[in-house]
Amino acid sequence: MKKNKDIKDLGFNIKIERMRQGLSQEQLAEKAELSNYQHISKIEKGDIDMRVSTLVKILRALKLKFEDLIEL
Repeated sequence: MKKNKDIKDLGFNIKIERMRQGLSQEQLAEKAELSNYQHISKIEKGDIDMRVSTLVKILRALKLKFEDLIEL
């Protein structure tokens, strides 16, 4: 099954921003109040289409607006 390019791009941009801020996947998961870092890994790889609520948590944890993330 081919991964959706937008999902992959969004995940990649989350990874880039996480790394820019010097956060590990574990640290981002904790800041975003997500259950485990494996979920962050799957998001960053574009393996899953995350829920809007998860995206909002990640955006808040990274102190970003959605527009900032899609324009990276």
